[in-house]
Amino acid sequence: MGCISKGECITYPRTNALPGDSILSIHYDAGGVLWIGTLEKGVCRFQDGRFTAVTAEQGLPNNIISHIEEDGLGNFWFNSQNGLFRVSRSELENCAAGRTNALRPLAFGKAEGMTTLAGSGGFTPSGFRAGDGRLWFPTTRGLAVVNPASVRPNQVPPPVLIEEILVDGHRVEVRSQPAPRGALRNPSRRPVPDQGFEVPPGRRQLDIKFAGLSYTSPARVQFKYQLEGLDPDWIEGGTRRQVAYSYLPPGAFTFRVIACNSDGFWNEEGDAVNLIVHPQLWQTWWFKVAAALAVCAGVGVSVFFEGRRRMRRKLERLARAHELERERARIAQDIHDDLGASLTRIGMLSESAAGDWQHPQEAIASLKQIQTTTRELTRAMDEIVWAVNPRHDTLDSLTDYISRFAQDFLGTAHIRCRLAMPLQMPDCSVRSEVRHNLFLAFKETLHNAVKYSGANEVRISFQFVPGGFVLAVADNGTGFDPQRRLADPENHRSASGNGLRNIRSRLAQIQGRAEIQSAPGHGARVELFVPMPDLPATAAANA
Repeated sequence: MGCISKGECITYPRTNALPGDSILSIHYDAGGVLWIGTLEKGVCRFQDGRFTAVTAEQGLPNNIISHIEEDGLGNFWFNSQNGLFRVSRSELENCAAGRTNALRPLAFGKAEGMTTLAGSGGFTPSGFRAGDGRLWFPTTRGLAVVNPASVRPNQVPPPVLIEEILVDGHRVEVRSQPAPRGALRNPSRRPVPDQGFEVPPGRRQLDIKFAGLSYTSPARVQFKYQLEGLDPDWIEGGTRRQVAYSYLPPGAFTFRVIACNSDGFWNEEGDAVNLIVHPQLWQTWWFKVAAALAVCAGVGVSVFFEGRRRMRRKLERLARAHELERERARIAQDIHDDLGASLTRIGMLSESAAGDWQHPQEAIASLKQIQTTTRELTRAMDEIVWAVNPRHDTLDSLTDYISRFAQDFLGTAHIRCRLAMPLQMPDCSVRSEVRHNLFLAFKETLHNAVKYSGANEVRISFQFVPGGFVLAVADNGTGFDPQRRLADPENHRSASGNGLRNIRSRLAQIQGRAEIQSAPGHGARVELFVPMPDLPATAAANA
C-alpha cells in the first residue's frame, strides 16, 4: 500500500501494511486518524505511519466492513455483512492501541427493524450522516436509517434456565438434592444450588441444554458455562445452547451457566445444578486402598529379596576392594623401596661425576642432564606412589598434594601461585583412578600455563558444587582461542588441541568435564569438574 504526502509517494511494505489487499471504505476522523474498512480483515487504523487491525477476534460482529461513520456522540457506526453495529470511539482506540483486547459492540439486526443483515458496499461513500444527525446506510434490500441520539442499549439481562439434561441419550430428572457436605468443590464461592441429579456408574455422555430468555434479539444471546470441580474457569459458549461432556471422573460437581443479551449485559447469577458421578468398582476408595495394600505388600517382598541380593553383592565388592587396597599398598611400597633407592643412587653418582675434568664441558652438561632427569623421575615416582597408595584416598590428601605440587612447580618457573582452598574438607573417599586422572589433567593445565601463556600469576581455587567439586586454574597470560585450537591443532601447537583434548579426555574417564574459557589478551581459565555422588550435602551448601 502507498500514499501521497507533500508531493511524495510513500510505499509501505507488507510487514507494516494492511492485513489484506481489498479496501471497502475509508474514514478520516477529526483527530487525523485514518480508519479503513476491509474485505474479511476487519477495521484497520492508520496512525503515525503504522497500521493496526481490529477483527472479530477482538469482538467485531463481522470482518467485512462496508462503511464507517461517526455519529458526533463519540461512537463509530459500521455497516457490515452481519448488520449495523456501533462501537465507542474510546473503546476502539484502546483496542487498536493494544490496551484492551475485547470490544463490546452494540449490534442491530432484523429484531431492530432491518430487512436484511447484508450491507451494500464496494464504493465510496456507501453511507453518510445527514444534517439532522441521522445515519443512512445502503443494504441489499434498501436503505437503513438510524437516529443515534435515540439508540438506547437493552440493560435488562436475560433470565437463564437449564432446560434438559441427558445421560447417554436418556433424560434425567432434576430433583431437590443439595450437594453432600464437604464433597463439592466450589472455588467460585457462589451459593450452592439446592437441586441436582446423579449419574450412575459406567455412564459416559452427559448433555446439558439451557436457554436465555430475551425478547430483543434472542438469537444473539451469549452464554458462558463452568463445571466447578472440572473446569478451572468460565468457558465461552457463544450462542450455543448445549454443552456435552464425554467423560466425567467420579465426584461431586456443580454446573453453572450465565448469559448476556445482544447489548452485552450479563446475568451473573444464571442457573446452576448439582451432579454426583458415582464411581465404578475399581474407582471406589476401598478398592483403591485394597489395591494399594496389595501393591505395597508385593513391593515389600520384592524389596526384601532385592535388599538381600544387593547386600551379598555389596559384601563381595567390599571383599574385592579390600584385597585390591592391600595389593595397591604392596605395589606402592615396592615402588618406593626399589625405584626410589635407584633414583637416589643415580643422583649421587651424577653429583660425584661432576668432578671429572678430563672433558669438563661435556661432563658438566651430561651430569646436569642426569640431575634434571633424576629430579623428574623422582617427582614422577612420587606422583605414582601418591596415586596408588590407598592412604591418600581422601579429599584432604588430594588438595594438600595439589597445593604443594603447584607451589613447587610454579615457584621453579618464577610465577606467583595464589591458592584458594577450603579450610575444612569433608570426610569423603576419592578413588585412586579419580585422583590419578584429575592430577594429570591439573598438571597438564599448569604445564600449558607455564610454557605458553606468558603469565606471571596463576590462581588455583577449589570449590564444592552440587554433585561434586570444581578445581579451577586461571592465569593472567596472553590467552588463546580454544575453539580454533581444537579445530586446527597442527597449526596451533602452543597449548595445542592435543593438550586440551588430553585434559578433557582425562576428565571424561572419571565422568567429569573440563570447561576451558579464554580469549586472546584476557588470559585463560580451566575448570575441572569432578562428580562425587557421595559428597555430603552440607559441603555443597556451605561452599
